[in-house]
Amino acid sequence: MKQFSKSLLAVALLAATTGAANASINTSSATAAEAYLSVYDSSQKLTFTLDLGLAMGDLTDNISNADFSRTYDLSSNAMWNSFSSNLNTATTVYGVVVGFGTKVLATGPAVSVPKFSTVATASGAATAIKNHASAINSGAGVDNPGVANIVANQLSSLVADGDTANTGQHNQNNPFSTLFGTKSDAAANLIYGKDYQDLGINNFWLYNSNAGTQAFATQWNLVGSELSLKVAAVPLPAAVWMFGAGLMGVLGLTRRKNAAV
Repeated sequence: MKQFSKSLLAVALLAATTGAANASINTSSATAAEAYLSVYDSSQKLTFTLDLGLAMGDLTDNISNADFSRTYDLSSNAMWNSFSSNLNTATTVYGVVVGFGTKVLATGPAVSVPKFSTVATASGAATAIKNHASAINSGAGVDNPGVANIVANQLSSLVADGDTANTGQHNQNNPFSTLFGTKSDAAANLIYGKDYQDLGINNFWLYNSNAGTQAFATQWNLVGSELSLKVAAVPLPAAVWMFGAGLMGVLGLTRRKNAAV
């Protein structure tokens, strides 16, 4: 029944003519397009998604702003609670992405190539993200019966691998294992429960066809039921630790000399 309902909804969405008003995740422009969270547990074969209500324009304006932060308490979301009640931390990954035109903002553990090789490749990735957001919107409409599927509602969804294709499955058509199949050196998946911020690892990037890839000052973290965007902890250089150890040694030697006197 769920598959049948999703098929009907997909047809209805295709037939609609009111544009972005039909979608929870905004995909209308380079400034208004919204970032979304996708969490996948391969043990359960389930995907949880959430429209974050965070505009691409706000994010790009704050690439270097360490004070720009967001926190989402997922424990108040019934679909997340259903998903997380049987979550296998060893088999769960997540990603946060948004794209439009030739720009893509995406999580990722590492970057080896500074930018998209061509404008066409960048456009392909941005289009793939936009299409995936539309697929999530169709699934969210079914999962939230009676709720208007509009941008302001920031809808969530919970979809199985076996549900109707293109209703928001995380790794359908290989979208997250690489940056939507176009940038093989940039995986958008992060490991659930791993505290990237404490590790001081950059994991949020602006990929741009016209400029080098740029790391955000802030980064995403999903631990327990809290999703956060905040500044990464800066690990102390090895020289600082060596200086501290040497200083403690000198202080210890001074105390022993004083005690001997």
